[in-house]
Amino acid sequence: MPDTEMAVEETKWHSIAVAEILTLQSTSPDGLSDSEAEGRLKKFGTNELTPPPKPSFLMKVFIQVNNILIYILIAAAIVAGILQDWAEVALIGGVVVINVTIGLVQEGRAEQAAAAIQGMLSSKATVIRSGERKLIDAKNVVPGDVCFIQAGDRCPADLRMIEVTGNCGILEAMLTGESNPITKITDVCFPQSALGDRKNMAFSATMVMTGQGKGVVCGTGDLAEIGKISAMVSNVDSQKTNLMVQLEMFGRWIALFVLIIAAISFCVAYLIHDFTVGDAFKSTVAIAVAIIPEGLPAVVTISLALAMQMLANNNAIIRQLPAVETLGSVTVICSDKTGTLTKNEMTVQLMQTSTQQYKMTGVGYSPVGVVQDENSKDLPDEKVARMLKMFEGAVLCNDAGIFKNLNHKNPNVPIAWEPIGYPTEVALLTMGMKMGIKEVKEYKDLQPRVGGVPFASEHKFMCCVHAASTAPGAPLTIHVKGAPDRLIPQCKNQVMDDDLSKVGPIDENYWQDKASQMSGLGLRCLAICRADFDPKDLSDNMDADLLLKAPTPFLTMIGVVAILDPPRPEAIEGVAVAQMAGIVVKMITGDHPATATAIAKMLGIVDPKLQESSIRTYTGPELDAMDDEGMDSIVLECNVFARASPENKIRIVKSLQRRGQTVSMTGDGVNDAPALKAANIGVAMGITGTDVSKEAAKMVLADDNFATIVKAVREGRRVWDNLVKILLYNMPVNFAQGLSVFFAYIVDIDGHQVPLTAIQVLYVNMITSVTMGLMLAMEPAEDDIMQRPPRRKGKRLFGKMVFWHCIFVSGIMVVCVLGNFAYTLNNIEKSAEDYLYEAEKAADKITKDQASGRRAVKVPKTARLMEARAVAFNMLVFAEMAYALNCRFLKESAFNFKMFTENKWCWVAIAVTTVFQIFLTYTPGVNEIFSNAPIGAASWALILACALAVFVLVEVEKAVGIYYIMPSVKKGCAPWGCCTGEDEQERTQSELNQVQFFASGASTFGLPTRAGSANAGERHGAQGPVAGAAGTSGYNV
Repeated sequence: MPDTEMAVEETKWHSIAVAEILTLQSTSPDGLSDSEAEGRLKKFGTNELTPPPKPSFLMKVFIQVNNILIYILIAAAIVAGILQDWAEVALIGGVVVINVTIGLVQEGRAEQAAAAIQGMLSSKATVIRSGERKLIDAKNVVPGDVCFIQAGDRCPADLRMIEVTGNCGILEAMLTGESNPITKITDVCFPQSALGDRKNMAFSATMVMTGQGKGVVCGTGDLAEIGKISAMVSNVDSQKTNLMVQLEMFGRWIALFVLIIAAISFCVAYLIHDFTVGDAFKSTVAIAVAIIPEGLPAVVTISLALAMQMLANNNAIIRQLPAVETLGSVTVICSDKTGTLTKNEMTVQLMQTSTQQYKMTGVGYSPVGVVQDENSKDLPDEKVARMLKMFEGAVLCNDAGIFKNLNHKNPNVPIAWEPIGYPTEVALLTMGMKMGIKEVKEYKDLQPRVGGVPFASEHKFMCCVHAASTAPGAPLTIHVKGAPDRLIPQCKNQVMDDDLSKVGPIDENYWQDKASQMSGLGLRCLAICRADFDPKDLSDNMDADLLLKAPTPFLTMIGVVAILDPPRPEAIEGVAVAQMAGIVVKMITGDHPATATAIAKMLGIVDPKLQESSIRTYTGPELDAMDDEGMDSIVLECNVFARASPENKIRIVKSLQRRGQTVSMTGDGVNDAPALKAANIGVAMGITGTDVSKEAAKMVLADDNFATIVKAVREGRRVWDNLVKILLYNMPVNFAQGLSVFFAYIVDIDGHQVPLTAIQVLYVNMITSVTMGLMLAMEPAEDDIMQRPPRRKGKRLFGKMVFWHCIFVSGIMVVCVLGNFAYTLNNIEKSAEDYLYEAEKAADKITKDQASGRRAVKVPKTARLMEARAVAFNMLVFAEMAYALNCRFLKESAFNFKMFTENKWCWVAIAVTTVFQIFLTYTPGVNEIFSNAPIGAASWALILACALAVFVLVEVEKAVGIYYIMPSVKKGCAPWGCCTGEDEQERTQSELNQVQFFASGASTFGLPTRAGSANAGERHGAQGPVAGAAGTSGYNV
């Protein structure tokens, strides 16, 4: 494979004349010879995209395993194995396998965006070699080839057009965001022209809609425009979500705490209570296992999966589980215009006549809408019929088509209307259907076309001659549509009083003013004219001179139609809701600045009351001239960016991130893919979006509805709140069970008896905690969730509230567990087995026998000890259930009616857990496995009273703690940095680190690896002049 790494200055092909291009590429209009083409193919490589590197299966597994919580689970399993608790080993191992498997499934094809681009490239190309046309594989096209393209073709490479015929129009929406096909020219363009303004270029993978042409290949493979986008997608670092960062940070703090407690436990057991080294070690790791939250990864995974399913039911498909949480912290939504905020379906908005301006409702190609007067009142049917007759030329002088597709696969759209031809002409057909045309083809057949002049960019109009009926000798009418500035001077009269039978002299100033006003709103204007036509003038050689060289103007002006790809109504509402939630919406589009500004005003992205001159819109070339510092200075103030290239979009996203923003980027085209991947959360359109954009995004909208993003943000905020509730519940519970065992050794309850066994701790971790955690995951959103400002970036999951509750709540639970355990032991008479054990233990202390086991003397499971443990076990579980009710409301009091009416799963979880506790306590055989024994009514009364006390004390703390306790906790945490947000400087620096994180699902939270160079390895294609390239083996920009 040839080396293409030599860097040369990018050649601005659009600014070079045709003759010079042929010289630079050492070619001619007759193309290359076969031998020359073969030599260039060997030199520059094939016209293909370099496939992205793919990690092996083992690497994917390692990526899933490589996070602190999975390591904690593996450590817990090893410790359980040392203690020979094989049931615990199997359960923890199962959790690890499930988490890793879910992660592998959710990761899917996250790094295959470049491969999706490959599927969009043309497979065949028509080239001119030695003066003859040849059909070859597109991968064999080389720089300097002369390619022939025509309607229906996909451009095989980047071409500099040297010849165009028949109004050659190419649809470039996937690259530029421009809704209409671009009419190609051969003239030189300005060197600083944005991609969408390079009208003499045809770009690889774009579709030829009309006409035909020839172009010299000037960019192939990776160095064509689409190849550059592919390289950008591969190079862009996926953003590590805040949830990934927080859980890794949380895991480190837990690991540190466990090590401290383990060290203290070992010292107490070995130095104070004369345990052997082996016994001290086993007791230490048993306490550590009790503190480690084995069930937390599973709860987080399932919580995110539940949220992901809920979002999918609302048309938001999440491709990476941790991205669910990121939605809740979004501060800026950067959105492409075409196909995202709009439908990418041109729509007639206004109809200007000599009498007044009419509005037409409805959005897109669906013929649902009505004509309204200036006061927004629907016109009566007879007036609509007159309007249809007036504007029938817009339908008759039209080469487009539209049909009903009932076999489409989008469940959100009952009927899909499929366009054929230019979007502008399709919009005119929809206008006619809204005014009463049932079948366009039948309507046209009733007034058959007998001649015409096709549209061309040189004269900017199209005219058709139609017979009034199918009868022989029927009168002829010429219908003309085109640019108002070209047709107004060709008009003699205008229709008066919206009645086709009434005409008067044309008022040119009136029509020019109206057209100028509508164009100033970003609307595309078309003048509709007509005139009687003399059959003697009909010929097969009719051309534009029919109008341009007419002795005198003879047309009658019907009106001016204003067309726009309008905002989706739901997008307008979505923008308003987002702004209410403190989220800024910015539009980044490849479209014209005037159009972008008009749409932004309709959406409310900028103040609709502002004059256009007061709205600052930056264009791609202006951004190109700025350095990063200059970009950072304007990016927060500007909400509309026009003529933006893919590079501009990435720079805008990264600039916002440098300014401390959490950015969501939405888009549907290939040109959006790099920015989608660079954003904190990329959002692609599911219906109109390309495969490339979908693969690069973390979320896909199944209904292409911007408002769905806002719903997803609401769900993301709910997920974060519920994750805090889960952690607020889980950590004090784990601390309570670990510290109960720890303090049992410290205070020496009945000869170092422990209140909880390993299997009881495992049950609480894996069953009870998970059940209560999932119940909290189902909590509905709080009422004010979309009235709050976005969550502060870097806000900790393990915040000061969780830290304080780990002290306060776990302390209450430890007192309740140890108190009930000691009380039960003291109130049950000792048996002979108890006295025998005490005697053997005393003898062992003297002889220091080194027998195997946790102690030299095995602790017998006496009826007294088992009943006391049953009381402690149930005390812990019922205290957990009481505390779970507290955690349902973070700041609001749980003493409210919503505790009973919202979240039915709360009471289902409590009922199920209660049944399990009764089963484990009273079922013979099973209770022995769990070191339990039946307990009496007095013990249950004490347990329930203590559980109620836990609930009440936490509610009291919730009421007064925010004013009197939390300020002190915050001050205490500040020196350690464990409960406060990241330092702003640290956060900014971390965002600038060139580190790639393979985002994954489930409980896997990322593997940091240095981002590899996109130029590493072999690359395909070339971009640059061939002439003077001796001694080089390729070109790179």
